[in-house]
Amino acid sequence: MARPGVTYLEVSNAAQQLVAARKTPTIEAIRIALGGTGSNSTLGAHLRVWKANQNQTQQVATKENLPEELVATMKGLWSWVIDQSEEKILTIKQETQQDLAKLNQENQTLQQESGHWQQQYQQIKQERDGLVHEKMIIEQLLADAKIEKATLAEKYIGLEQQAREKQAHIDEMQRQNQQIQANLEHYRASALEQRTADQQRYEQQQRQLEQTIQQINQELIETKRENMVLQQQNKQVYFERDSLETQLDKLEAQHESVTARLTKTLNELSKKEEAQKHWQDQYNILRTKFDEQNKPFTELQTQHALLLQQSEITKVELKEIRQQNKTLANEKWELGQEKAKLYGQLKQIESANLANV
Repeated sequence: MARPGVTYLEVSNAAQQLVAARKTPTIEAIRIALGGTGSNSTLGAHLRVWKANQNQTQQVATKENLPEELVATMKGLWSWVIDQSEEKILTIKQETQQDLAKLNQENQTLQQESGHWQQQYQQIKQERDGLVHEKMIIEQLLADAKIEKATLAEKYIGLEQQAREKQAHIDEMQRQNQQIQANLEHYRASALEQRTADQQRYEQQQRQLEQTIQQINQELIETKRENMVLQQQNKQVYFERDSLETQLDKLEAQHESVTARLTKTLNELSKKEEAQKHWQDQYNILRTKFDEQNKPFTELQTQHALLLQQSEITKVELKEIRQQNKTLANEKWELGQEKAKLYGQLKQIESANLANV
């Protein structure tokens, strides 16, 4: 911290020392007494004030009938107290302003960092909400895929059941065809004897049987065609089931990835919330420190106010002393008058005694 300039108290003390040494207090003499420090303007201004105070001190000492040294000492002591208190208050003000500027700068830095963390928190919160929404959509798609898979499985089971029923019907038709052919052969063997008589009836029955066989064959062809269609549908169902299983695996993998990203994002959000709490605690600590550092300044202001109050009290006491001095001066004058009167009476008595003698 830079050294302050020469104070009035230093100039006053140097001037009094020069006067006590029976020397004239000049600017150059005071500079030498102070160790060669002080500019002409500063020393000249303080010296003029000191000379004016000396004149006032002499007047006050003469008027109040007080020792001049006592009045000068009281004034010097009062000036020293004022200078010291003002210098101390100025120093504390400067230090407090520097601390306040530093704390304000730290406060602004913390507020900027807090805004930055708030912005990142909002961004991460939006990303988390988006991931949660995306997760809900994927879960809904997964549930729909599971429902569709169950539906296709039920449909596949129904188609297999229909295929089994169709195959059983085909087997039954083949069995009936074999039974009819066996019956036909048996009928041919047993009806050899009656072929001539029953030729017409036999041909008619044969035509009916051939029609029946054609009808059965037609139904058999239709059944085979339906079976082929069912097999194709069965293959399509198998293909769709495999595709759905592949999509289901992809959805499950995507769901796991989204879950991992969401967990990571929540962890980062928790860390950033802890960092924000840490910076908020640091701000509160700095704020408390600022309040503690501001407390001595308030106490000094209180002390300054007490000094001012004591100064007023001293002024009042000095005024009372002056009043007492005036009273004592009046009493002294009255005593002088009484003394002169008594002295006059004493002279009259002596003159009367001399005349009697």
